[in-house]
Amino acid sequence: MATRSYLTYDAEELHDKLTRNPFSYLHVINPDGMAAERTERGTVPYFELVRAAYDEWREREWLVATEAPTYAVYRQTIGTTAVTGIVALMDLAAYADRRLRLHEQTLEAREALFATFLDTVGFNAEPVLMARPEGHPGQAELNGLVADLTAQRPDFDFTTADGIRHTAWWVDASEALEWTDRLNAIPALYLADGHHRSASSHRVATEHSGDLGRQGLLSFVIPEAELIILGYHREVRDLPNGPADWLPRLAALPDVASVTPCEPSEDRPLTTGAFRIHHGTGSWRVELNPGGADRIDGGWLGEQVLAAFWGINDPRNDNRLRYIPGAEPRSAWWPRVTQHPDRCVFELAPVGTEQLKFVSDAGGTFPPKSTWIEPKLRSGLFIYQFDEHG
Repeated sequence: MATRSYLTYDAEELHDKLTRNPFSYLHVINPDGMAAERTERGTVPYFELVRAAYDEWREREWLVATEAPTYAVYRQTIGTTAVTGIVALMDLAAYADRRLRLHEQTLEAREALFATFLDTVGFNAEPVLMARPEGHPGQAELNGLVADLTAQRPDFDFTTADGIRHTAWWVDASEALEWTDRLNAIPALYLADGHHRSASSHRVATEHSGDLGRQGLLSFVIPEAELIILGYHREVRDLPNGPADWLPRLAALPDVASVTPCEPSEDRPLTTGAFRIHHGTGSWRVELNPGGADRIDGGWLGEQVLAAFWGINDPRNDNRLRYIPGAEPRSAWWPRVTQHPDRCVFELAPVGTEQLKFVSDAGGTFPPKSTWIEPKLRSGLFIYQFDEHG
């Protein structure tokens, strides 16, 4: 039933899922996917169709609510890597008073659109990912609760077609108060993924301050040590000249310590302050001089190279710039480099957890597309309906 974001499916895959699996949650979030006439996506009538499809699933008892408010512990396993966290409802007052620390700016239009969606459908089916810091008060006790519960038989345990294993344990509602006390002892959480959903939920909470059901944010809270942060690379297109023209300029920048040729798949890992450049004529490793924790490689590259060399001043909207998630295999983007002499890829190192916390604590923000953070959570696996429990 649970599904990846519909944005990850192309038209053919989406049609295949809708045709072959009547139980896919895609039927809820794409309510007219099999209809002869389509309703414009992103409109209130479309969102009303989503709610109607959801209500139909409730009537068929394909979705059954817990008898009382409670928590779940959820584990996602990819290969040998497992991430275990707590599915919970965060009071959105924490968003307003910065007990939820952010590191990305949001786009007003997207924020407003998703707020309308939430307000219309009346539920949230995608937890946002948050990290609890190492050494927080009550950490040992909370870890103990998680360990005791996960030693028991899970309530569900299945593997999806992409090889990812999903396991969950429900907390007995009679024990939920102890979990609440332990979670409330955490001074602050760090929002890892879901900035637009969080901002939109806060907007809905503010507009409906008297509606308690709209004051919560469905969240997945994991230890910071289990946060998986990958790089987010830049592909630059329509270059006016090749590396022979602009590599010497890059090497002459004050922050650059060295530029050396390298193999495309060199074994040396990338860490903050180092990145690789790939072009059809070769690959190079760039090392920067040591910098402060507030220097983000993607931001430095954007200002000192992309804007200064090629006038890419609007990284969100310039068609010459594409972003490549760190989870995307090299084989997916490498042909674009070798087959197009007017393109290159800047392969960036992951942002460290400490750097993420430093920027968040300072109230700063990262440049667009600075982090690819996992785990990515499936839609429909956990649902918070605003009016389900009083």
